[in-house]
Parts: sequence; structure tokens; C-alpha cells
Amino acid sequence: MDIKNLHRQMAQYNTWKTQLDGRLQAFGEWCKTHQLVTDDAQRYLQRARKLLSAESFTVACVGEFSRGKTELINALLYSQTTGRLLPSQPGRTTMCPTEIFWDPAQPRNCVRLLPIETRRSATSMQNFKRIPQNWFTIEFNPAEHESIADAIGQVSANKRVTRAEAQRLGFDVATLTQDKASGMVEVPIWRHALINLDHPLLREGLRIVDTPGLNALGNEPELTLKTLPDAQAILFLLAADSGVSASDMTIWRDHIAHLRDSNGTAILALLNKIDTLWDDLTPAAETAANVERVRIETAHLLQLAPEQVLPLSARQALLAKTRQRSETLQRSNFPMLEERLAECIMRSQQQIVSHRLVSNSHAMISNTYTSLTRRIDEAESQLGQLRDSRDTQAEEEVARQREKVRAAHHRHHKQSLSLRTSKKLLSHQKASLEAPIAEAKLERMIDEAYQKMADSWTTVGLTRAIGDFFDDVDSCMNQLLREVDRANKVLTSIYQRPEHGLDESMARKHQLNFTAERRQLRNLEANAERLRHSLNSVIAPKKTLINRFIATLVKEVKALFGSLQTSTCDWLEDALTPLVHHNQHQKQLLEHQMMRLGQLREQGVSHSEKLRALEADLRELRLARKGLTPLFAEVSRSPEPAPGNSAKVVSLHAARQAAG
Repeated sequence: MDIKNLHRQMAQYNTWKTQLDGRLQAFGEWCKTHQLVTDDAQRYLQRARKLLSAESFTVACVGEFSRGKTELINALLYSQTTGRLLPSQPGRTTMCPTEIFWDPAQPRNCVRLLPIETRRSATSMQNFKRIPQNWFTIEFNPAEHESIADAIGQVSANKRVTRAEAQRLGFDVATLTQDKASGMVEVPIWRHALINLDHPLLREGLRIVDTPGLNALGNEPELTLKTLPDAQAILFLLAADSGVSASDMTIWRDHIAHLRDSNGTAILALLNKIDTLWDDLTPAAETAANVERVRIETAHLLQLAPEQVLPLSARQALLAKTRQRSETLQRSNFPMLEERLAECIMRSQQQIVSHRLVSNSHAMISNTYTSLTRRIDEAESQLGQLRDSRDTQAEEEVARQREKVRAAHHRHHKQSLSLRTSKKLLSHQKASLEAPIAEAKLERMIDEAYQKMADSWTTVGLTRAIGDFFDDVDSCMNQLLREVDRANKVLTSIYQRPEHGLDESMARKHQLNFTAERRQLRNLEANAERLRHSLNSVIAPKKTLINRFIATLVKEVKALFGSLQTSTCDWLEDALTPLVHHNQHQKQLLEHQMMRLGQLREQGVSHSEKLRALEADLRELRLARKGLTPLFAEVSRSPEPAPGNSAKVVSLHAARQAAG
């Protein structure tokens, strides 16, 4: 029985990333060794390596209480050492959002817990993660099951508070367990949990996020605004015996459905607990038909393809892995889930390959190898001509070759000057690209929105201020996209110049593209709409609403604008880097050759000495190519980039009016 399928896929993914990073590092070192590198190219390679180091594979488990998310994670992370990792006894459930990962730079094998009282602060979760003193840390021994259970069991701890205190902490008291005698309600002790665990799967880069129900999603905006969109796979858990409930549908509609078309986000709906439908008195075919009926109905309700809805039993899968029962594991359908996650891993790999930083780095390796091969062919031809000439003709032959090289060098020098002019032409787009997303402009918009909200005495006025703010943000984005279109036209005209010998597809590969950021802004606007029309916004004190708005949505818009500014600056610096690197490489090769031929002509050396000098030059070129050959072979074997997402982009205002 193969219970290590997912681990094998993650290991291959991690190994592939390590090899890709090593390839880029080796190319940078090769360039330094042979003095064929520009500062722009070296900076480009470093940014590509930084992208790889930041990549992980995140699986987010989302669903209402008692849908089996915890047991699913236990089945995914099962090992003989840890056994059942998270508490999953009746009456106990994960009460706070939990992230499970392995980071050797952090304290080993521990649970870090953030107190629920931090909800009173407007500080974001990301900022809290950078303030260690606000967290309680509990260490555990991964080799002792009781030690793990005691530490990780804290994620389900709760306490009793007054209804008023629960409301101040942001809870909907109607959803909380209440003690009839005292009138107190139960709330989680902890707001967030970080579990750093040395586990084979987690060491390979897997990261798992467990989100506990609708209440947590509604009260922790960063889960919806950042955590879920950043995940490569989202597992939406439902109960097979009941299908899609009203609260399930709310989670789907408000927090997941809008991510279906996002690049890099794979969504699977899991009909968990199919073992509750297993009945010895019911024929197996009838049971299978019932499960299939629920699966098709669920796919229809969620508007998913049927293959995106998987029936399974996490509990039976864990039991089968624990007791080595192959037949039970197959019946649980858990291997199918692991297969789908493996497909997601491959998709993530393709997206990394197709990223502009990585694909252009590969292009630099290929172009360098090709130009080096061309230079070797020319050197072999020149050496052959010199061998065929007599001693008296040798000097004339060297002179002819030098003039030929000089002419080629002159062409590349002119091309170099042209590229400098082109870079200046492209840099002229900087002001118009940065103006719509300038920090000062955004701060004015935020101040205006804050003032409108502070001056308003009605909920209608407050929500209108939020809508006006996003209309202003949308206007900035539309202006930016118009400027991006102009800048891309300038770039295309540069790449299509005859001296570069490139087709239109090369220009498209290097164009500035903000489709992902546009989609992210659409998600933020959708969340703003939910905030404006939610019941909590209607009854919440004005100060609470303003703080929530400033602390969540505005913070994410500021982060998005910062990302746009960084991407714009990087693009202006890097858009012509492949052309500059190729031109510089050619110039350096020609300069070296021209210098060698000049030395042969001026020194008046004999015919045989000239041959030996050119042969030595050719050996150096071949040695350089030999060092580059393995990298070129690896690039040639790399998987084809995944096709880009061509979803149509429309304005936020138009989308809101269409929805209305």
C-alpha cells in the first residue's frame, strides 16, 4: 500500500525548485568566471532566485464546524511518529485559525498562540506575526505523542466571557455556546495558532491552513483577503450525509467562489464522511449511487465541474493508514485526493516556469549558449581558412578576419547605443505609470474616505463612503491600465526593430501585465461590498466599522498599490535586460576576438604561431561552452510554460452595477 504518494510529489517539487535555483546560481557564477555578465543580468538572476525561495505549496482547509477538516489534516500528515496530530475527539474542534508548517529558522517543534484579546487592536495579523512577545509559545517533543497532543490541543481551548465582551471581540453571540445559568458564552482563548513541526511533508515545503468555520472567516478579514487567495489549493469540506447547508453556502459565496478563476488557486469540494452512508443492509451499488447523486447535486449548487467534487472519508483514511489496511484506504477515496493535490503541485511548477523572471533567465542561458556556439563555428571557419593559406597569405587572412570582426562589432556597438536610447525611451514612461498609484494620491483618498465616514451619522453614509473610496481606487487602476497599454506599445516597437531579429511573441513575453493585481482588487472590492451590506455593519458602532475598514481593506489596498509600484519599477529596469545581455555578450566575444587578431597582426609572428594562438582561443571558447552545456540541456528539458489566464477585465463600477 502506497501511503507516501503526496510526500513523493512534494519531494519531487522541492527537488525541482532546488535544482532550478542551483541552475540560476551556476549561470551567474559561469558569467562571472568568463566575464560575460552585466549588472542588470546579475540582478535579474538574483530576483528570480528570491522568487523561488519564497515559494511554498499551501493547502487551505475551509468549511463549517464538524465537517472533518481536522481529521483530514491528520490523514494528510499521518506518520508513525506523530499518529493523530490534531485533537479530533467528540466535542472538541479547532477553535482558531491554525497554520502548520516547518521553518528551521523559527523555534523547533512548538505551538505559538496569539491571545483572543488582540482582536481589540486594529493591528493586522501579519504585523502580529512580526511581534514575538505577543505570542505564547509551547514546545513539544515530536517523538512523544502525549507531548504533541498536550501542546497542539491548546488550539481547541475556550473560555467563558460575558455577551458584551464577546461582542467587543467581534463574535456573533447567536453562534456561540451559552451557559443558561450564568448567561456567559464560550469563546476561543486564542485568536491564531502557528505550529512549527518537523515533519517529512512539511520539510518539503507543504503548508496547511485550517480555518474554523464561518465565524472565524467573518471576523478575521485577512483569512479571506490574503490567506485564501495566496493558497495554491483550497479544500472546501462538506458533509456527505447532508450536502450543502445554508452556512456552507454562505462560506462558499462570501469567501471562496470568487477565487475559482484566480491563477494558481485550485478548488476542490470534498464530500467528507461518506462512511456514514456505508450500510451493511444496503447494497454497495445503491450506496455508491446515493453518493454519486449527492456529488452531482453539490457540483450543480456550487457551479463546479463534477470532477472538482470528491467524496471521501478522512476518518477511514486515517484508520487505514494507521492499521495498514489497503482496501479500506481505497474505499475511503483518499488516494484520489492525494492524486488531485499532486496535479496541483505540477500546476504550481508550471506557473513558476512561466513566470517572467524564470522564463527570461532561461532565455538568457539559451541565448548565451547559442551565441557562444555561433562564435565557435566562426572561429573554426577562420582557423580553417588560416590553415589553408600559405605563410605569405597568413597576414592578409588575419587582416581580412579582423576587418570582418570589426564590422560585426560595429553593428553590435550601434545596437548597444540603440538599446541605451530605447531604455531612456522606456524610462520616460515611468512618471505616467507611477502617477495613478502614487503613495501621496492614495493617502489623500484614504483621508477623504476616513473623513466622510467620521462625518456621517448614518449607516448609509458610512457604506457610501466605502463605495466612493473603491470607485476612486478603480479609477486609478483604469488610468494605470491605460498607461500600461501605452508602455507596452513602446516596448513592442523596441523588440520588433530589425536589428534585434525578434518576432512579436518575444515582445508579448516581456510586456507589463497586471491581470493578477486587477483580480486581487476585484476580490477586495467584493469584500468591501459584503462589509457594506452585512448585518454586522448595520449594528456595529461607527468607530468599530471605521477601524475595521481602515485596518483591513485599506491596508490591503495600500499593500496592492505598493506591489504595483514595485512591479512597475522592476519592469522598467528589466524589460530590456534579455536584449542588453545578449548584445553585451556578443560585443564581449567580438572584442576578445578582435584583440587577439590585432595582436597576431602587430607582432609579426610566424604562420604556425598564429595557428597556435587561434587554436588556444578556440579551446577557451569550447571550454566556456562545455561549462554552459549542462545548464543549456536542463533548460531545454524544462516543462513548457502553462498558458496564461486571459480572463476579461472589466471595471469595478461596471461589475457592481451589473450585479445590482
